[in-house]
Amino acid sequence: MATYKNYLNDIIQLDKLHLNPYKLKEISVIIVPILIGPISFLWALIYLIYGQYTAATIPMFYSFISLFNLWHYKKTNNLLAIQKTQMLLVLILPFLLMWVLGGFANSSYIMVWAFFAPIAAIIHEKRGEAKYWLFSFLALMGFSVLIDPWLIAHHKETMPKSAKEIFFFLNISASLTGIYYLLKFFVYNKNRNITTKLKEKNQQLLEYTKELRTMLYTDSLTGLKNRTALLEDKNKRDSMVLILLNIDRFSQINDLFGEKFGNRVLIAFSQLLKNNLKIHKNCEVYRLSGDEFVILSGERDAKILTNNIAQLVNYINENPLEIEDQEIALHITVGISTESTEQLLPTANMALKAARRSKKSIIFYTEEISLNEEYENNIRWIKEIKEAIKEDRIVLFYQPIMDNESNEICKYETLIRLIDQEGNIIAPNKFLEIAKKSKLYKQLTRIVIQKSFEAFKENDFDFSINLTIDDILDKKITTMIERTLQNYNISHRVIFEIVESESIENFEKVEDFINMVKSYGCKIAIDDFGTGYSNFEHLMKLQADFIKIDGSIIKEIVHNKRSEIITSVIVAFAKEMQIKTIAEYVENEDIHNKLIKLGVNKSQGYFFDKPQPNLP
Repeated sequence: MATYKNYLNDIIQLDKLHLNPYKLKEISVIIVPILIGPISFLWALIYLIYGQYTAATIPMFYSFISLFNLWHYKKTNNLLAIQKTQMLLVLILPFLLMWVLGGFANSSYIMVWAFFAPIAAIIHEKRGEAKYWLFSFLALMGFSVLIDPWLIAHHKETMPKSAKEIFFFLNISASLTGIYYLLKFFVYNKNRNITTKLKEKNQQLLEYTKELRTMLYTDSLTGLKNRTALLEDKNKRDSMVLILLNIDRFSQINDLFGEKFGNRVLIAFSQLLKNNLKIHKNCEVYRLSGDEFVILSGERDAKILTNNIAQLVNYINENPLEIEDQEIALHITVGISTESTEQLLPTANMALKAARRSKKSIIFYTEEISLNEEYENNIRWIKEIKEAIKEDRIVLFYQPIMDNESNEICKYETLIRLIDQEGNIIAPNKFLEIAKKSKLYKQLTRIVIQKSFEAFKENDFDFSINLTIDDILDKKITTMIERTLQNYNISHRVIFEIVESESIENFEKVEDFINMVKSYGCKIAIDDFGTGYSNFEHLMKLQADFIKIDGSIIKEIVHNKRSEIITSVIVAFAKEMQIKTIAEYVENEDIHNKLIKLGVNKSQGYFFDKPQPNLP
């Protein structure tokens, strides 16, 4: 009796209790015998009072079977047995009782109980079996219709009208109450499952994002922070000093002992740096690339800094590394910069070059070191860009993007090129940065937009146009884009590829632009994903349709497990968010096959074709 009360209380308080999945299923199954069993016994007694002995046996039989079910479950804990038994009894017995009482005319209200079976099947059956319970219910209904005339003709009515009305009220009230609680369970369980899944997905997203960030910011060989981490860290900290270290003639070690041995030297050297800098709390060590390392320091006193670095250089010069019974003597050259945050790395690099030229171990950057040839180069390129704009020598090249499933071209990326006065094709890495500094970049953007629409207006290819955040924040450019979308009826084939997306500060204006172009049917791609600040929350804010996985990851994907893991994480979450993935720098068949295996949707690179000046 106590157990019965506990179950009844759980049913009433279902939405207030925090129950585990098994407890919820248990309650949803035993709700039927707990509610209907006692009511059936009461009805059996009433039928006996009115002389309906045959009719009384049916609810009495169900009542005793329900009691046995509950007792058997208490002994064996076999929930499936009670579930199947109850569903079968609840489906068949109400129809039997209706037939005994004279068919539809006298007792159609009893048939409502039979509908418990298909409802319970919807909740509990996992393999589409619910429809068979519904078909069974409908079949019994059809059979009842066929025999109803015979039942009416052969039935002798012995129950007064008032008793029928009481039975009608009790049946409808009790059956609908039972259905209410079954549906209440279904809704509660569905909401609970959705909430649980959302929590699990969110937790998984946090874990993968954390793992992805760790991989993105850590050098896989040495375990030090990498270039990406350095670029982010130096922007977070003010008044830092950047110390750039290069191992002299390291290539000779690789040539003499092999690449694996060289890697062991780099690992040992990185450990040496960490050990020597433990006493300096405000220092962080990074591996930039190859045999170049960086120390980011908060010490700005020139004398102390010079003394500390000189001690480090002397220690390295005087203490050879011991690797595989070999003594490896290393010598390093150091360039140091105390310039502004943006200029720290390039000026330290200039200091390092100056130290090599002058054959000194350490040199601080000064304005005198800034090479005059760099300024001369800038002046020459600014003139070249201006003349190229004036003479219409800014042209577009087109690189195909392949669908990895169909192995066919699905779209093209438009790429800017400059034709110099000698007719040479100049890649954008030669002139775009100078164009940005000289305020010519936005002119180039407008040229690319106009020429892209002209090039694709007469064909059916989708095409992508690169835009920086500065482009998107420029009112003249966004107005031109909207006007162009209105003038050309091809907006559904346009993809705007956002580069440098990690530098977004004014998200509101960027979202306004995205909403505007999407209203015309355009799509959004995020370039170089997997580097910088790349994260999935970022993607949702930008309403991305495509992710272009950074080429530095793709190029190493066959031989570098870290690159493979990063790609698989990006692909997994892109699928969750229904975002398509595109791999850049696909240079050979091995990379392409690996991308297909990992589930990347599309590929772009020299393996398929170089950028070409003409469309097919």
